[in-house]
Amino acid sequence: MVNQLAIHGGQVYQLAKQLGRPVESFIDFSASVNPLGPPASVLNAMREAVKGCQHYPDPNSEDLRAQLAHEHKISAESILVGNGSAEIIRILPHALGLRHACIVGPTFSEFENSLRLAGVKYTEVDAVSEQLYAPPVEKLHEVLQEWKLALPRKNRKAGVQHHAVFVCNPNSPTGRRMALRDLRKIVGEVHQMGCWMIVDEAFMDWGPSHSLLKDISICPRLLILRSFTKFFAIPGIRLGYLAGKPAVVESLRKHLPPWSVNHVAQAAGLAALEDSRFRFRSKRFMQQERDRFMRELRTVPGLRVMPSQANFVMVEISDDLVTEDIVVRLRDEGIVVRNCQTFSGVTQAALRFAVRLKRDNQQLIFILKKIVKDMMR
Repeated sequence: MVNQLAIHGGQVYQLAKQLGRPVESFIDFSASVNPLGPPASVLNAMREAVKGCQHYPDPNSEDLRAQLAHEHKISAESILVGNGSAEIIRILPHALGLRHACIVGPTFSEFENSLRLAGVKYTEVDAVSEQLYAPPVEKLHEVLQEWKLALPRKNRKAGVQHHAVFVCNPNSPTGRRMALRDLRKIVGEVHQMGCWMIVDEAFMDWGPSHSLLKDISICPRLLILRSFTKFFAIPGIRLGYLAGKPAVVESLRKHLPPWSVNHVAQAAGLAALEDSRFRFRSKRFMQQERDRFMRELRTVPGLRVMPSQANFVMVEISDDLVTEDIVVRLRDEGIVVRNCQTFSGVTQAALRFAVRLKRDNQQLIFILKKIVKDMMR
């Protein structure tokens, strides 16, 4: 189990300071953000929004919520905007009164961190290397059955109302996506039991047809997390949101600090949603470049490439190679990657690479081959 509370990719500023090098000297493959962004429309909107910084921001992000409601064809009352989806994740254990949770992993560490900080017991149901980290659907069903059987027959639904299942779909770091039919089956089972179901769709913009957003109307204990960070490449702005039943959303809102989302971030979100051309171009680019990048990665000896439906690729490293040495040598070449050993549940040495522009990806492949060749001598 990972004991550190904050291990994430994208820490290029800290690395640059540590090594005494300019940030611009690194190519960051550790943060899974869209290499085509931020879009010009978003940058222009943020510059214009700075002029209003002498006023407090809209505390409820009403314009942004209205636009999101139009986008997803749900009510604005069903949406809670936060200072990044991580802020919302952090309040969920207390706000929902959780006592026990199940995390489908290996996955985003903030689920585990937030539960631990709140003193909530949790079970980890991990995908395994032998199955290429395919989502552990059957294992999750078994856990749900155990929850049912552990409770008195007369009071089962009341007994699990403080239980929750956390799923990231598509998942990080594995890149795997749970089939919509399987996910809906789990949601149905959770709904029948009376548990909470939290689905993090931070990477869903790359394949929105697999989203469960519209299901919140029929599943009152289903909560969906979304992020502007990945697709629109604005992690420094901090903007995310949650969708759920209006009464639940209103209850969660009380746990956020006032003026959580600043004026510039709200303007960025509005501009991002209106830029349909950027969204179309990004999805087309990612489909093509991810497939090409994965083919190239398979030509590197000692790497086992996992399937991916996200904007990053996870690769396992053979026992003949030393993962930490690869990370350090890549860093010396100005390339930052994500060591997946920091993810609870990753049992084999592995790295995660964001899909970047073709020239960056080609450079990574070239240097990787050189490093592996040297190690295998």
